[in-house]
This record gives sequence, structure tokens and C-alpha cells, in this order.
Amino acid sequence: MTLLNLIRNLNRSSNFNPLLTNFKKQSFNSFNDSKKLLTTLSASHISIKEAIDTLSESSPKECDVCLVFVSRTYELKDIEIIPQYLYSKFKPKFLGGCVVDKIYNNNNNNGHGISLLLGNWKNFSGFCTNIKGPKHQFKSNSVGRWKSLDDIKNDNESFDLFDINKFKSISSVPNDFDLPEELKILKNKNINPDLIFLVSDSEPYQFLESLDHHFPTSKKIGIVGTSTPFLTGQPFSLFHNNNIFSRGTIGVALTAESPNEFKNQFQIEHPSLSTIGDPLKITSCRGNVILKLDGTNPTKLLLDKLHFVDDKKFLSKETELYIGLYNSDNKENQLDESTLIVYKISSGDPVKGNLAVDTMMDLKEGQFVKVINLIIRYI
Repeated sequence: MTLLNLIRNLNRSSNFNPLLTNFKKQSFNSFNDSKKLLTTLSASHISIKEAIDTLSESSPKECDVCLVFVSRTYELKDIEIIPQYLYSKFKPKFLGGCVVDKIYNNNNNNGHGISLLLGNWKNFSGFCTNIKGPKHQFKSNSVGRWKSLDDIKNDNESFDLFDINKFKSISSVPNDFDLPEELKILKNKNINPDLIFLVSDSEPYQFLESLDHHFPTSKKIGIVGTSTPFLTGQPFSLFHNNNIFSRGTIGVALTAESPNEFKNQFQIEHPSLSTIGDPLKITSCRGNVILKLDGTNPTKLLLDKLHFVDDKKFLSKETELYIGLYNSDNKENQLDESTLIVYKISSGDPVKGNLAVDTMMDLKEGQFVKVINLIIRYI
């Protein structure tokens, strides 16, 4: 669930090279099968058709799954043809993707380009949900905008969405844990996917909570698309088969044929993130707000660490700070780096000391955290 915001930060890294040689291909194999499982491709031609044509020349002619990510530096006419043009080239059984901020590779440029992931699996289920109708909106609500209890009771739609009698946490709201039909079939067959990959608008949390409820052992990973109102006229641009949607969550659930096929470790790297100092312990918190770190004012402690690293360069209005949370359930090794999950620090008050973390999960006293800084590379 929490990896969704994490991956979004990768899209801010830069790369651009309009040459035809700017093409990257990589293949991955399963442990017990020499058959090609995944192929990743990327290109950064000015024309989206030229980019896709070049990629199709060095890729499988057909695939089960096609995931596509395209930078918002392309024009509207290019964005609109992507789903249908990819279908004509690769003939996938499922296509999903979105417009992102930037496409990352090893070059230092402005992130223009398109990236594809092509895969072949026997057991996969593509799905699309929340493209219409009401859903819980976590990110769009903030303090000062919430309706009063009397207003909610007089508003049937709001009352159906937010049942005050089911309220349990200050950082989450009730959820009916609904699933799209494709995932209901897996649930009815007692199948737990090994990996669920998602692309979403800025409101994936209700659906992610449903996935955690129904498939607690499945790995979940995904990307939140960039906002595109000035590019396409829609809040987001999400690709599903040959359609483009302005909202919702689109994804694919993958299930291994053998127990060992997906046992290899998934590792996420963040070249733009750098840790600051040693791990700290949450000694007081409420919901998604840290009240005490190591028994002291958390915001003041954070500022002291930043000044210690670099007194002048770190603090500015462009500074982006994150906090990594260790798995609090891992009692034997509470500082296991492989369990570190990164969230953005949304606000802090040096006087009161409160430090707000951009997460829908309740923080826990005794949980260890690590401060992380986003390194901005100037071109």
C-alpha cells in the first residue's frame, strides 16, 4: 500500500536525449523458467509515434501485459493516440499506464520520454476501478473544509460515504472493502496474487486499504500519475486498454505458476533520496502526527539535523523532506533497512513540535524512523 507514494518520487529524476540512440532495453527471467518474463524499454524521441516504432523493432511482437509511462512533456495529440497505437504494435491482452512527471534513466536531462514494460504471464488479471461514482477522498479534504456533523446528517450522499458510527481512527475513514469483478474472482477461488501493480489518480487509499484487507500477503506496488489539467484538460490521464480515463485505479494482479517463481527479492532504489543522521524513536504520536521523537520536539530535532548537515543549502521553500518508517512488527530486528517505507513530511511546527506525515496509516509509539532528504540536481 505505502509503496505508491514512494515510487511517485522516482518520476522526478531527469533524463532527455532526442537522439534515436537513446534507447534502453532490459530483460528479466524467473528463477525456474528460461522464458523471458519481462522486457523494459525506453526512448525519448520528439514524436511519440517515432518512439513507439523504435521500441517495437526490438521487442516481442505480442505480449500479455503492457505497462506504459509517458512524460507530460509530450503534446496532447501525442497523448491521445498512445493506447490505440500501442495496441496496434504489441497486441497486449491488458494495457495500463499513465502520464508521469518525468521518465528516469541514467542520463542527466529533463525527463522527456516514454517507458514500456512488456510481460508474458499465464496467470494475470487486469482490472479498472473507481473511474465513476463516489469514493472516499482522503487527500482533497483538509482541516477547515470538513462539514459539520449536522451538515453530514442532512446530506444523504455524504452520510452514506462517511458513517460516523464506524469512525475508528483520526487518519482513516470507514471502508466497505469492495473489489472489482476481476479480483473478486481471485478472492472466491482463494487465490492470493503474488504481485499487484497499480497506476492511480491522487486518491488510491480507499482501494489500497481494500487490497490489504482481502490480499494481506500480496506485494503491492504502483505509481500515482501526475496532474494533467493544463495538458489534456483532465485531472489525470490514465491508460486502460484503448481508453484514457481522468480518474480511478488501473492495475494488474500477477500470480506465479510455481511457488518459487516470484520468490526473488523486489528492491526499490531511490537515487534522489539521501538519509540524514541515525534512526530516531517515536515516543509520542497521534494518528499521522508525531508529537515526540526520542522524547524531544520532533520539528526542532529535524531542523537541528538539517543545519548540522548543511547550514545554508538545505533549508528553502523548495526543500522536500521525507521520513522513513521501519516495520514496527519486526521485534527481532526493528532497524531492518529492507522494511523501510518512505512518506513525505507534509508540515511541522517548531513551537508546538508537531510533525505531520503524509500517510493514512496510524503511527505507533516505539516505531523507529529515519529522516530523508530529496537531492535536487541542477542542470
